[in-house]
Amino acid sequence: MQGDRLTRLDDSLVDRAGEVSYEVRGILWDEKPALELKIGGWLMVRCLRCLGPMRWPVQVENRIRLARDDADLDVADEEGVDAIQASQELNVAELVEDELLLQWPIAPRHDMHGLTQCGADLTAGGAQAIHPFAALEQLSPRRGGTEQGNQD
Repeated sequence: MQGDRLTRLDDSLVDRAGEVSYEVRGILWDEKPALELKIGGWLMVRCLRCLGPMRWPVQVENRIRLARDDADLDVADEEGVDAIQASQELNVAELVEDELLLQWPIAPRHDMHGLTQCGADLTAGGAQAIHPFAALEQLSPRRGGTEQGNQD
């Protein structure tokens, strides 16, 4: 999405690195007007396990019914179908951002979606992320640290 700012995502992103592409098509879905939305790419988010940056793969495919009024929105809600109010102008960047927010991981971490373990994922600059508690591991009795303070 070059040029378009996903401002509601700014606080959740490590930086503005990333690529998001989208396709929006008007369709008839069960003989009602709808939009078919496909989003793909990746965004740079913060791993909540190691606090390092990680690529979050984005893959969204959704259909959204276009409602004429509140009654149509209520019907779509009862049917369990996503719907938005139809209007003369549609802010596509806002629609894409809404879909990304709905898919946002609650606790992103490196091992989700089969990605590498914490500390092994490459950052945007190509350097390895360093685990913030790596020095504490040296204090563990199993790693050769002292046993002071350990009571079994």
